[in-house]
Amino acid sequence: MPLLLALAVIGWPVGRTASAQPVDDRSGDDPAVAPSLSPPGRVGRVAALRGAVALRQGDAPRGVAGGWGAARRNDPLSSSSSLMTGPGAEVKLEIGPSRLWLGENSRLAIIRLDDRRFIGRLDAGALFLDLRDPDPGEAWYVLTTRATLRAERTGRFVIEAGDAAGEVQHATRFSALDAPAEIVSGPRRFRLGVERSGVFVGAASPYRGAIGDLQVDDFTLAMGAHDPAEYASSPPVFALPPQVARMTGGENLLAVGTWRNTSAFGPLWFPPESGGYIPYTAGTWTYVAPWGWTWVDSTSWGFAPFHYGRWVPVDGGWAWAPTLPNAPLNAPPVYAPALVAFVGQNAGVGMGSGFGFALGTPTLYPFGSLAWTPLWPGEFYLPPYPVDRAYLRAINRLATVDPDHPAPPDPATLAERAQASAAALAGAAAARPVTATPAAARMAAKDPEVVDEIHVDAERMMTRIRPGFARAMAARGALATRSGFQARATGMAPLPATRSHASSRH
Repeated sequence: MPLLLALAVIGWPVGRTASAQPVDDRSGDDPAVAPSLSPPGRVGRVAALRGAVALRQGDAPRGVAGGWGAARRNDPLSSSSSLMTGPGAEVKLEIGPSRLWLGENSRLAIIRLDDRRFIGRLDAGALFLDLRDPDPGEAWYVLTTRATLRAERTGRFVIEAGDAAGEVQHATRFSALDAPAEIVSGPRRFRLGVERSGVFVGAASPYRGAIGDLQVDDFTLAMGAHDPAEYASSPPVFALPPQVARMTGGENLLAVGTWRNTSAFGPLWFPPESGGYIPYTAGTWTYVAPWGWTWVDSTSWGFAPFHYGRWVPVDGGWAWAPTLPNAPLNAPPVYAPALVAFVGQNAGVGMGSGFGFALGTPTLYPFGSLAWTPLWPGEFYLPPYPVDRAYLRAINRLATVDPDHPAPPDPATLAERAQASAAALAGAAAARPVTATPAAARMAAKDPEVVDEIHVDAERMMTRIRPGFARAMAARGALATRSGFQARATGMAPLPATRSHASSRH
């Protein structure tokens, strides 16, 4: 795509100044506590996009110049993710319940994204921030060349980076629509009140700045037209479970699919797809640091159900269980790259729990021939990346009865489920005429072998659950292509290589 390549090559200045540093960034961190090697529990996602939008995932190149590639809906965002938009383009981002819109000809670099901080650097263009229900002590920073915005309360804000280069200089502007914030420029601090704007100009520090009446431009007016129902005074008829409302992508499940309360699994969500739907079959595996290989689903709603909770077979189909019935309400949801179990020739280096049953025929994975299946409620997720005990407990707290004692599923049970699942999918495939590729046909012939290997693979891996997987993942990941690959749905034809962009309105 020439436009994306041009965006990646042109770029914008990314140098930081003293005025662009977060204020008291880690004031709440305890210096006596050693930093954890575990990844953060909160991430963002690309929720919708229009036009040419480019994404770079940290140090994991995606096969395009400079590591930039075309952004896709449901791409996860973390510290070191960067986005660029072309002329007439915009992209909507979600981080927990909060929303961000990046306007045309803009560039945003996410410097830090975790459970307590968001620090983004806006190098060009405009950003609309809709901050919702931040936790006590949580702070959001948006850095520009001339000044930094700090917000800690629910509200909406507009940030325009401006331009200090060239003969004509464009001012940097911060606007608070319905909540106060703080602006820092060098040693000076400014209180930005409700319905007020702060304007900063100058080619070098110290920059000149002032607070005045709210300035509304076309970008601000356009952002006010987004998702009008979200700002309605009347509450929705159905309230999401509190943990789901805090998940990135969770609010999407209020408008699609159906919810049902059950005594065995708590609240269950049923996808809008017709009968025969199987999770983790319509999407792509993509490498995202520090988690490694990550599932990117192709459905518009496909983020929260694939990175939180568990899937469970119900009434001949599948339902998503975000939590167990008695899960603690104060436990924050923790993101995972894919809540699946793997089995196959190289299952020992797979992610997820590293073992499991085959959901159909073996599938081409970056490291060899593998199949995977969703974890069920009560089954532990054992990450393939380095984590500490606190993280292992937190990521399983909402979906297991005893998160303090990891217990892999019984290999015999996995084998029984493997045979039942393979038989069910074989019947579904026979009822739906689809021409399999030669590679898929060859893999299908190995299906009995994979089922027979489940006991051996699971027992072997149970004796060395961690940290062997992480080392093997790193070694093989260095040899594998980092551009992602297309998943094959249970031996059927490969998924299309391209996807249509979603509108930023819904």
